[in-house]
Amino acid sequence: MTGQRFVFYNVENLFYPEWDSINPDREFTPEGAREWTYPKYYVRVQRLSKVILSLSDSNFQAPAIIGLAEIEEAQVLEDLIHRTALVKIPYQYVHYESPDRRGIDVALIYRKDIFRLIESKTLCFQWPNHPEYRSRDMLYAQFEDGLHRNWHFVFCHWPSRYGGQQSSEPKRLAAANILSKFLDSLDLETGELLIIMGDFNDEAHNRSLQYLSSDSATVPMLNLMEGREAGEGSHRYKGEWAYLDQILIRPEMQKWTIRCEAFRAPFLLEEETKLPGKKPRRAFKGPFFGSGYSDHLPVYIDLIIKTQPFSN
Repeated sequence: MTGQRFVFYNVENLFYPEWDSINPDREFTPEGAREWTYPKYYVRVQRLSKVILSLSDSNFQAPAIIGLAEIEEAQVLEDLIHRTALVKIPYQYVHYESPDRRGIDVALIYRKDIFRLIESKTLCFQWPNHPEYRSRDMLYAQFEDGLHRNWHFVFCHWPSRYGGQQSSEPKRLAAANILSKFLDSLDLETGELLIIMGDFNDEAHNRSLQYLSSDSATVPMLNLMEGREAGEGSHRYKGEWAYLDQILIRPEMQKWTIRCEAFRAPFLLEEETKLPGKKPRRAFKGPFFGSGYSDHLPVYIDLIIKTQPFSN
């Protein structure tokens, strides 16, 4: 194989329709405010599998690794890869419960025929001087491919802009600091690959992302969404597109990168009602389940790099 596709997708509130005493998810139950039933849940899971399958094309098979945000628990990953058409693809998942106040986590699925999991763990979020604040952890995973090359991934869903970008920015700066220190601790050797993907709730020009990509960073990263033209993005708010979902790589990996963008399949978009243009066809219309998929578009990177599948 000569090419692999890697994806990140904020799937917008993928909850299992049972109350979980660990997570504050009563609204996502049949009796809750969203009237979240099993039939609705399984429609959502099937729709998400359609998105993942659509991310395959004639040059790239099913994505090798997919990071997922807003996952409630491991059961939704079990259903996604074993109770949909994805069952034909040898996917496995990595998931940890995090202390997020909404009960949502970051997870990943990966193809066992291409990658072997070496290590995984969470990077716990801490906001200095605010120990009571809770957010989702970042997810780190190290893989080995069939040529014994080391791949490192970090998947993120940083604190939201709730309350305003400026007032919430210190939380994302704290997340950037945690991630930067972790990258330094990896002490990567020449030839090891590193990809960071996620919903950062900031754009590439904001301070949190500049902190990771500046020359002064201990492990400077190349943000592939920096410098994009206006009107592009993975998320649309008040008629404006922006790349809140981004992909960063080690600079030396740029020579293998042939594509990095949001996945804009027509079925993932719908016309705005009050503004010109299209927006992501989100899963929920207010509190109610609609006909869509997510309020974010998936982002992906295509790398032309030699890999070799593991033999069965």
